[in-house]
Amino acid sequence: MFDIPMNSTGGLSLGELAGGGVAVQQQVPPQSVHQPVQTVQRPAGNGVILKKGQKQNLAQAGRPLTTVRVGLGWDIMNQACDLDASAFMLGAGGRVVGDDWFVFYGQTSSPDGSVVHSGDSAGEGTGDDEVITLDLAAMNPEVKKIVFVVTINEALERNLNFSMVANAYVRVTDAVTGNELVRFNLSDYYSNVTSMVVGEIYSHNGTWKFNAVGDGVTRDLAGLCAMYGVNVAG
Repeated sequence: MFDIPMNSTGGLSLGELAGGGVAVQQQVPPQSVHQPVQTVQRPAGNGVILKKGQKQNLAQAGRPLTTVRVGLGWDIMNQACDLDASAFMLGAGGRVVGDDWFVFYGQTSSPDGSVVHSGDSAGEGTGDDEVITLDLAAMNPEVKKIVFVVTINEALERNLNFSMVANAYVRVTDAVTGNELVRFNLSDYYSNVTSMVVGEIYSHNGTWKFNAVGDGVTRDLAGLCAMYGVNVAG
């Protein structure tokens, strides 16, 4: 059983806020929000640009890939939105290998230390808003996939959604060389989406690959934990 704060400023447990919705279809038109987009300068990388559903081998010719950084960024049209990035470390069955194999603002390191979160960000300044670092060489061999999600804090309670978000992206860089390997710019922003599964890094035949997912769901962070098998406190 895993008791963690849902609010990035502290307070509630996952059990108190558990019970999110189900995956949604992507046909609903975006909600109009009459507020200017609050943009910041973003890194101009040269990685492979992926579209939704595309996959890319992360290995670089001539050298092994050991450590990568997953940078996530976004702009907001409603200042009430506080976005958070998280990572779920899944086994072959598609569920977390244990309750504490879930890295987010309240638990910034995995049990084996192979996945480390940069911590909650206010979304200000330049560069990536939040960064999750993966030491692939030190990864628990039971972990076959790391799923990266972005949630809006208290979205269900405050009627917030991804139609209030713009210019969201995820990019993967080689932590040793600093080279950007892949980038995925999200394109779907819908008023019935409160969380976004942005991408996955997964192992296939001994090689690490990235999958550009970009699927929205009506679940909050507690609902995502339930979906991926984290046994939250009730």
